Amino acid sequence: MAGARAYTTTPTLEQWKKDSSVALARRQDDAILCRIDDLLVQYGANGSAFGRIQLKADLFFTLDYWLKVHGRTPGMAKGRQPAVYELYKYTAHSLAAALSCTINTLPEYLERHFGRKLSYHGEHLDLVGQFATYLTRAEVEKYRLSFRKGKAYMWMWPGKGHELTRPTADGGLVTQERQQPKGMKLVLAESESASNKNVFGLKQWGGFAMSMGRDLYMARHHCGEGSAGPGSGGNFYHSSYLAGDPVLCAGTILIEQGIIKAVCNDSGHYQPDQANFMSFLQALMMHGVNVQNIAIYDYDRRHCVSGRDFLQRRGNFAQALLLSDTTAYRANSAAKGRYVSEKIEHKKRVAALWKQAVDGHIVANTLEGRLFFAEKLLSNYVRRDGQRTHAYDVNTTWILEVIATYYGPVPTPRPAPPVPKGRQPPPLPPRAPPKRTNGPQLPPRPVRTH
Repeated sequence: MAGARAYTTTPTLEQWKKDSSVALARRQDDAILCRIDDLLVQYGANGSAFGRIQLKADLFFTLDYWLKVHGRTPGMAKGRQPAVYELYKYTAHSLAAALSCTINTLPEYLERHFGRKLSYHGEHLDLVGQFATYLTRAEVEKYRLSFRKGKAYMWMWPGKGHELTRPTADGGLVTQERQQPKGMKLVLAESESASNKNVFGLKQWGGFAMSMGRDLYMARHHCGEGSAGPGSGGNFYHSSYLAGDPVLCAGTILIEQGIIKAVCNDSGHYQPDQANFMSFLQALMMHGVNVQNIAIYDYDRRHCVSGRDFLQRRGNFAQALLLSDTTAYRANSAAKGRYVSEKIEHKKRVAALWKQAVDGHIVANTLEGRLFFAEKLLSNYVRRDGQRTHAYDVNTTWILEVIATYYGPVPTPRPAPPVPKGRQPPPLPPRAPPKRTNGPQLPPRPVRTH
């Protein structure tokens, strides 16, 4: 660490670039370092004390991840390690002081307060019903994805994607996810190897969870298969990866030949919000993934926007849907099949989007504003194959009726108060004819003679 600056305050971007520069090494080749640069810029521009603590927590985990992988990742110059370590050390001590905890308990404290915890649904299944399989950090390592040049890689072995909890000959149970497989090899990631249509309702999509340390895990989920009754701990959920600990984000993911095509935050155990989704996409960028064209689905899979629009609108689906030219409002085949039985939830979602649009001053609560909202929303209904559809008679009238059902009719403008009789304004005087001027007169018109 000799020669590295010992920080006493969070450095500016200019100072940090000077301290972490290495000859013949380009910063743009190191995606994680670029993420550190971006966090320092955001930290300097943020005037909120709580916002700065959040950014510093993000910086702590990002620096920790850089130190963890820099020795085995191309493009990460080892010469930057002293500067990164000094910034990591200062960030950790300043966070511990601000949060009144020790250095040793800081990671657990940050995960507990800034990570996504188990929902009531997740706690009920895992803690009360004892349904879930919990893996140790060593056991879950085989499901961790790695990244090279923006592509995801996974470990593959014979029998992967068919793990279950099965009975043994002596009457016990064996959880296959907890066994160390043989014949493992690193290949381009395919979410189809982790798909289970009985759980998520879609082929080729696999479950995922990302830890607060920015490690991404993907495995096949199963519920009620094999020996997975109450108390057996035989089901594999989103909580299984990290043994019920907080996560950065969780849901389902579509990966083909190592390229992430689409993601959805549909985890019932954690129920991530849009802020968690934002952090997840930023972590993917840190891994070098191009998130611009990734399809971003909301929890119910009824709304879909591009990664670029989602990031530009800071995770606001209403703004991304209504104000972005490249947005696609997609109803995939599985969601379309659920519209019949879930029409009430569909209406609630449209009503929630309307409220977001009005609260965000995107549209006004007038007839013109409602028509704009309905037409914009309707024009973006497309299927995954690109063909437009208006499933289940979803049209402009239907959307306007939904808004009226939840928020009442269009407010009528208040008429102007009448003028009291004794105060009527005097009538205007009759308009006088224009006065004739004494200017030059035109000559008389000549008379034609025969």
